[in-house]
Amino acid sequence: MLMVTLILNKTLAIKTTNMKKIISIPVMAFLLLLSLSGCIKNDPVLVEGAKAEFDATALNTNAVGLTYPILIRIPAFGRVVSAQSTSTDSILRRFSGTIQIRVNLVGVQSSKAETVGFDIVTTSPITSIRFDTTIRNQFPTRSPATVNVLQAIAGTHYSPITTSFIEIPANSSFGFLTLNILNPGSSPDGRYFGLKLNDKGTIKPSVNYSELGLVIDQR
Repeated sequence: MLMVTLILNKTLAIKTTNMKKIISIPVMAFLLLLSLSGCIKNDPVLVEGAKAEFDATALNTNAVGLTYPILIRIPAFGRVVSAQSTSTDSILRRFSGTIQIRVNLVGVQSSKAETVGFDIVTTSPITSIRFDTTIRNQFPTRSPATVNVLQAIAGTHYSPITTSFIEIPANSSFGFLTLNILNPGSSPDGRYFGLKLNDKGTIKPSVNYSELGLVIDQR
């Protein structure tokens, strides 16, 4: 009788242990799924295959020793900015006011608005640059000159930018960043303003055309 009782107790213990294992498996799976869904919920939904690029970077020649162009003229849309002294593209100056920088969507247009993340580059990669003479309708006029290049300061050389994303509207291939150039007064230098696309938006940046530099003539 004692032996039968021991056998029964051992059998019940085994069944209880197995039940705990069976119950624990779906519970752990549920908790894991809940954890993953929490992470996914906070991440942007990326547009598969689409890339974003700076229009001016894709079209203009890279600066010497760099993988992106540095422009001294206001960027044009869909064409090369002329680097010739006879160019009709305006020199980028402290008098330029509001300009726009275009970002292209490379890929199929989306039926909803998408975003492209960007960072402002705070260090100039160059120490000097040569400005051409101002074009015919730019006043006051300035002669060609090589000037030292310093970093542009938000609130002094351009209005602070309050967003970290450029929006590409639904059913469009272009987005624009508005840059308001300020006039702090004359100085014998140029101020560098750099941009670099990042992967924080719904559209990832192109590897080759994600950075752009501009120098603002302060003379």
